[in-house]
Amino acid sequence: MRKKGWAVTIAIGLVLTGVHTVESAELSDIRQQRLDVKQDFTKKEEQIQQMDEAEQKYLAELKALDDEVAEVNEKIRELQGELESSGKSVTEMKKEIEELSGIIVQREQLIKQRLKTMQAQDGLGMYVDLIFDSKNLSQLYDVATLVSTILKADKDLLAKHQTDLQLLKEQEAELQSELVLLENKQAELKKLQAQLEKKVEEKQHFLNSVRKEKQESKSELMDMYEVYVNLAAQEIAILKESQRVEYNSVDSEDNFIIPAAGELTSEYGPRWGRLHAGIDIADESPDSVVVAAASGTVIRSYYSASYGNCVLITHKINGKTFTTLYAHLESSAVTTGQSVSKGEMLGYLGNTGDSRGKHLHFEIHEGQWNYEKSNSVDPLLYVKK
Repeated sequence: MRKKGWAVTIAIGLVLTGVHTVESAELSDIRQQRLDVKQDFTKKEEQIQQMDEAEQKYLAELKALDDEVAEVNEKIRELQGELESSGKSVTEMKKEIEELSGIIVQREQLIKQRLKTMQAQDGLGMYVDLIFDSKNLSQLYDVATLVSTILKADKDLLAKHQTDLQLLKEQEAELQSELVLLENKQAELKKLQAQLEKKVEEKQHFLNSVRKEKQESKSELMDMYEVYVNLAAQEIAILKESQRVEYNSVDSEDNFIIPAAGELTSEYGPRWGRLHAGIDIADESPDSVVVAAASGTVIRSYYSASYGNCVLITHKINGKTFTTLYAHLESSAVTTGQSVSKGEMLGYLGNTGDSRGKHLHFEIHEGQWNYEKSNSVDPLLYVKK
């Protein structure tokens, strides 16, 4: 495989003689299929390369966004510290405001009491009476000084009260302004954080899409690789089988046998929205043997993600090529390129690959095997269960 293990270069040299001319068209068809698969393989590699680049681009953008989010989170943590510090200041300010408010309330009660007293005693008339009731100049001076002091005290009291009221108003406004400022800043940062997280989510969505598509493409690439190798191996196996039949001067048997004993659980035809290109035979016995349905040459004995342990065999029967496939074996008892006889053991029924229970998936193809299964036929046309 080339390019990170995904490209495959397979060189096949065939030095075989005595091949019938009538087979050239069949082999030429297989070679053409193989070349087509190789072209598709190359295109798929290029697509994966582009996906790699797109994935790296998204990763870089995600990293940049993650860094931005980290910066915003740090600012929010700093602001949280400021808010906690401001919270203490706010608590102290509230305490001062409460104390000032208490003083103002007491002073208001005193002022109201003074006003009531002045009203009850005819206001300034009380102070005038005190002055005129003075007996001498010295007493008059003392009374005038006292009145002046009382009036000044009332005036200072009102002035202080007015100042405190203004201070209270300013402190409350300052407190409210600080709280609003901090809350607005925090709301702004959280909004920015939400926007960044949304961008990260979108980028992650795109990245997941790229990765999913890339994974699907890699899976398709592996399928193509499997098809390519199967086609290449099939070329060799057909030539070897033709040579075997020719050298032995005998033709293979003119019939197939059932490859395994057990219950027919699924027949040939549409299943789950696609063609089920064979039949399924199930048997829970630990010694359920799978045998070759006819004599032939093993095209390939290998493990497939879908078929599990799988054996493909090519057969020559009455001058005609057939291909049989045996899937989900517990293990394979034969090797690629090996000649097998009808009834020879290939392995045991198993549950390998994409399987939902111990069984044999068995296919018959009139002609060579291909990925589209276009040559597949109902095996029950050739074997009776």
